[in-house]
Amino acid sequence: RVPTPTGPRPAWEAPPARMSGGHRDWLLDLAKMELTDDDAEAACQKKVAQHKRRSSKGERLEYQEIDVSQNHIATRGCKAVVDVCLQCQDLRVVKLFKNELTDRAAPAICRLLEECLELEQLHLSYNQLTGQGASEIILAASRGRSTGARASERRERRDRGITLWLRLEHNRIKRSTEMLEELWEKRVDFCEARDAQRCGPRVCKRCALVHLPYFSKQDANDTSPERSTATDVASVEEVAVVSAPVLPPAPAPPARQHSRGPVAVVSLEEEDEEDEGEEE
Repeated sequence: RVPTPTGPRPAWEAPPARMSGGHRDWLLDLAKMELTDDDAEAACQKKVAQHKRRSSKGERLEYQEIDVSQNHIATRGCKAVVDVCLQCQDLRVVKLFKNELTDRAAPAICRLLEECLELEQLHLSYNQLTGQGASEIILAASRGRSTGARASERRERRDRGITLWLRLEHNRIKRSTEMLEELWEKRVDFCEARDAQRCGPRVCKRCALVHLPYFSKQDANDTSPERSTATDVASVEEVAVVSAPVLPPAPAPPARQHSRGPVAVVSLEEEDEEDEGEEE
């Protein structure tokens, strides 16, 4: 996909649109550009160079949201995106949904989750991850948030109510219910965000480390019998709660006080687009 003087350039090479509010330095938008791994590597390198030329705050990137969704990115492209993520000083949201990610991309994603402890949302739905890759990713998210930070930082995160919003639905995960029960037995602190009024991006009624919304919706054939999930059992033990229907999450609360830049927040429209209207 090499541009020629007379042929069209790839979408990611198009100059950024001028905005009345100035450059959107907080957003790296590479969504819906038909990017392959080669394209993603080149695009990430070019966008980072452009960003650094405009920035006057040193080498750390100012991106708060990186959106590379709805492309054709696999292992190498994912690694290139993660390399950019780890150069950001205040990254909040990463969108990789509707790509071609397999379990081979899991190590790069795990690295992101173990090193970027302030990440609030990671969207990996509509890919080709199996139970093995998904389990590695969930364990990395829990491990990074439970042991990667100092005790004071973990308490502060829980006080703020910030729980990682990790979307893994519509992958190739078989027996998703059994998988969650195994994670619960390993003392992984997660919540399925079934209470739409009290759980959503950045907030969890249980102050869990990881949210796994819509996790039971998988494209693989799930032959496991219907039964209560691990978090359902935990909810009964803690307090009797009437099951709420699965709804789009409530709007996120205000941004963290210490941030000076704009906030990357998932809107209900973005959620609907990712789920193709399947949320009830």
